[in-house]
Amino acid sequence: WKEGISFEYAKKVKTETDDLQPGDLIRCEEGYRIVTSVDEEGYESRQARLEEVFSLLETEGSSSLDFREAEVIPYYPEDDSSYVNRRYHLLAAKGNSFTVDGFKVSYSLNRSGIDVHVLKENGSATFYADLSIYDVRPVFHWKSERNDLKNCFFTVSLRSTEEVGCSGGKYGDYYLKFKDLDSSSFKAFLDSLIDPVSERTEAGIPICKIRTPIPNLPFVFLDMDLYLRASADGNVRLVMYNTHNVGFETRNGQVRFIREHSDDLDVSAQASAKAGMAVNLGLDAVGYRLADVELDGGLKASVTTTLHLYDEDDGHRSVRSEVSYSDASDLAKENDSVKVCGDLSLHKYLDLKINTPGTQMNRLGFGRAFQILNEDDQVFGNLHHIENGHFVETCTRKERESYKQMEEVRSDRIVLDSYAEVLKRDQTYTIVVRSLPEGYQKKDLVYSSENEKIATVKSGTITALSPGSVRIRVSTSDGKFSAYVNILVSTG
Repeated sequence: WKEGISFEYAKKVKTETDDLQPGDLIRCEEGYRIVTSVDEEGYESRQARLEEVFSLLETEGSSSLDFREAEVIPYYPEDDSSYVNRRYHLLAAKGNSFTVDGFKVSYSLNRSGIDVHVLKENGSATFYADLSIYDVRPVFHWKSERNDLKNCFFTVSLRSTEEVGCSGGKYGDYYLKFKDLDSSSFKAFLDSLIDPVSERTEAGIPICKIRTPIPNLPFVFLDMDLYLRASADGNVRLVMYNTHNVGFETRNGQVRFIREHSDDLDVSAQASAKAGMAVNLGLDAVGYRLADVELDGGLKASVTTTLHLYDEDDGHRSVRSEVSYSDASDLAKENDSVKVCGDLSLHKYLDLKINTPGTQMNRLGFGRAFQILNEDDQVFGNLHHIENGHFVETCTRKERESYKQMEEVRSDRIVLDSYAEVLKRDQTYTIVVRSLPEGYQKKDLVYSSENEKIATVKSGTITALSPGSVRIRVSTSDGKFSAYVNILVSTG
């Protein structure tokens, strides 16, 4: 297709001031009408039927769109307090900003396309999503004669960038409460503290509708409906660069669908996330939707978290956790009894619809849906293992050196069954002493609480009183030997 325009339809549609004949198609404020009779006083007309409008339509074009000429139809009222990405906004010809469900949204149009920016802050964590669509170029040829569409062509090429990210752990201040817990207590407190579903940030936001005129073609527009999809549950950055060329061609009554796609990626993932968009691009002529293409695609990362729990007898067990890998790693960073690893599955997805219901081409039976990319399109081919924030070929978490062996080289001490417990308010726990230094008996032990507002202890039985953390001291009566139990009283 060469750059160029011909628009025979404009020659065939008349106005009320033209020399009219019965059967002429005229465009007026009420829409399109067919002239039924003409006399010296004027003319009579009736409402034109859809097939009568299309029976005269002939148009073709190939031109990159200038979004500065577009009409923007917002889905939400403007909110001056919303987030604006100044890097793009200063270059914008027009735009809007609004807040929905706690997400601050800003979008701006420039000559080549639209940029969308989303921000949400949750404590020390910042979630963002960016979407850009640019270099949009419709190419079409449409000729209707007596509703015969044997030769018709419509494609849209465009480029897009979808990005989602989350930075700053939501639980950075909690690791001090986790660092002295034994592995079982760590897992129990992790489960009681964090609801993985409520901690996930998800955005599904209708952005706007954009109506852009086709250069030099009166009454012909490309309509764009734009929807952003993004989610993240921990430290992550996903970027996907796409090039699309999609549409169809009919030739001698046969249809050929065009679905060309290429992409490039930039990924740093320590948590599950999704970056994507849904966009419908429709060719509108003389007030009717002739044809359209609809893309729904992006990139999805899924990271499963495994906790490696070690006990004092050299026991080791692995358990899955619903908490994101990045959050669990932050909480376990100074706990020697817990190690965290993750497995990343990364895949692209892309669904394409050509000529959706409501278009003239769909009415004629030329609609189709395709799944271009799905879960089978794994970026790495299989799971990718993560340890200490880096990819490794296989899990390296091994059985650690026995605590018993370590005790053999230590001096005598008080050995307890557990050194950390998680309790609810009013719950009790009795300290179990496994062994004592030579010359001491259990009756020689003294118990004390460092903060009796949080928990008290009497004869080795601890009673939880209010949320917080406290150390319970177990010592011999002469004070030569001591051990501590770390108690966390949860809010549950």
